[in-house]
Amino acid sequence: MVEFGAKKSRVKLSFYDDCFNGKLDSMEMVLDPIAFRLRYIGRLLNKRIRVSTRISIRIWAVLALLIISAVVMITKIVHHANNVGTTTTIIDINMDNSFLTTADLKKLPIPQRPIRSEIDSVFYDGCVKPDVSQPRKKAALVVLARNDEIEGVINSMKSLERHFNQWFKYPWIFLNDEEFTTAFRRTVRKHTSAKVSFGVIPKKEWDFSNENEEVMEHIKNQGDRGIMYGQLQSYHKMCRFYSMYFYKHPLVQKLDWYWRVEPDVEFYCDLTYDPFVEMEKHNKSYGFTVIIKELIDTVPNLFRYTRSFIKENGIELPDSWKLFIKDLNFYEGINKEYYKGVESVPELIRKAEVKAKIDYLTSIKEDTSIDESALNLLAKQTTEAWLPKIKKDMFDLEEYNLCHFWSNFEIARTDLFLSNEYQAYFDFLEKSGGFYKERWGDAPIHSLAVGMFLNFSDIHYFRDIGYKHSTLGHCPLNSANPDQAPYTPSAQYRKNKFLYNKQNEAYWSKYDINTNKDVGIGCRCRCPSDFNEIENSAGSCMGQWINLTRDKKNNSDRRKLDMDKIEFEIKQQYAQSLKSGQKNWKLTSADIRRLSQERVDEPFF
Repeated sequence: MVEFGAKKSRVKLSFYDDCFNGKLDSMEMVLDPIAFRLRYIGRLLNKRIRVSTRISIRIWAVLALLIISAVVMITKIVHHANNVGTTTTIIDINMDNSFLTTADLKKLPIPQRPIRSEIDSVFYDGCVKPDVSQPRKKAALVVLARNDEIEGVINSMKSLERHFNQWFKYPWIFLNDEEFTTAFRRTVRKHTSAKVSFGVIPKKEWDFSNENEEVMEHIKNQGDRGIMYGQLQSYHKMCRFYSMYFYKHPLVQKLDWYWRVEPDVEFYCDLTYDPFVEMEKHNKSYGFTVIIKELIDTVPNLFRYTRSFIKENGIELPDSWKLFIKDLNFYEGINKEYYKGVESVPELIRKAEVKAKIDYLTSIKEDTSIDESALNLLAKQTTEAWLPKIKKDMFDLEEYNLCHFWSNFEIARTDLFLSNEYQAYFDFLEKSGGFYKERWGDAPIHSLAVGMFLNFSDIHYFRDIGYKHSTLGHCPLNSANPDQAPYTPSAQYRKNKFLYNKQNEAYWSKYDINTNKDVGIGCRCRCPSDFNEIENSAGSCMGQWINLTRDKKNNSDRRKLDMDKIEFEIKQQYAQSLKSGQKNWKLTSADIRRLSQERVDEPFF
């Protein structure tokens, strides 16, 4: 009969002397575990496996044959790769699992899920009457554009004036690295009744300070490797400018708030409240509409430098940092080091299952009691140890998950990016040369800064703003609240022949109808029929945002897994299967779900 020690302390030291009748030295296991394991593995490898009534073979010989086969296979692969030729195809391998699987998204699409919590919710449910009597905040709509982008600029202005600024008349600011033409200025002014300002970016803030052959070689190399926009010197300069000098431009520096607007963007919903007023009222500092993953080849070392900056400056990270990392420190136990690098709960429990079987092999005394499934696992692990492994950038059990706020839409406080802390971060990145050696975008830099300096409660998801830039965008369901203010265009907007036309008004009057009172929050949104909602994309990070900002009434999954308990339970199950003569035993999906509930007592965030 299989019996287990009644005292829990025995589980950690001499489990298998109860489970498998081994006479293991508990103190040796604790004081010199490496020597202990080597001795028992050596004894195991010297055992024989009977393959027929007359023939038996030692285990070490079987493993040797497997290793030789693996080496031959790897040699052939390497030889083939070296003889393919000089032309190579870049294959984008995504090693990261999506926060929400395709099955999850099909079962209940995110646009059909309410996203509300005590941490963050929409400011208003549906349409309200624009309150134009209250004082405006020290804010502006800021656009970086070239003279030849006038058509895209006007498209953006028409959309934002129609859906928001016709009521609130916030000033427009246009920036360029060269003087705007008279035609550009004249055309822009025709499309708003708000104040308009034009600014030129100083060359020292646009150009690289050390613009030499080395810089150009790095940029050319990125183009040769097919990195998106990597070959465009102007793109590198733009990202660097947006990362710091944008906020230091005199026209922006004097503001408390800014709304960043790109050429050729579309807005799909009316915004009938002042977002700057509401952000300030709710103590928010940063607002976004889209959160997605960055292309890994554009920021290969950004997280490494960011982590170095955090360490050198002793920064105490707020809760929002977890939005941008894959936290691999989600378990506890005396064998914690054994599981280092495991990225998911199912993978962790499967590895504990493997450990149980390998531990069993090192504890047995009789040849006849060898479990073939355990032996196969040992052979597999030994073979895999010879295979090359992909190295990942992991620091303090954290990896960058590539999530970032799409910064072509931002509503934020300027003092966030004018702070001494952010200035120090930018200077640190600037010294690394990453703005030209790699293709760092301002979006991941802004996002990692938000993760370093703001709490979740400081961040707002503008879910009610329908927005599209390029091929990506977000368009919410309309509010089903019956008590909503009707659309009333402003007098100045109606008089502007460049903005107001009856055909356009007729189009927007036929907005989408929604009957789901629990989910809809938009105001007179009309989403295109061919629109692909970014919230529901597996490449989106919205699942991570929802998970981390939801109310923490049920925080069971915010506690670390107790691997001591899990290992004990797995070993119990395995021992029982051996006792009953069950072959090829393994944990079921139900077992994994049950074991994933074994948590330590205290939440880890």
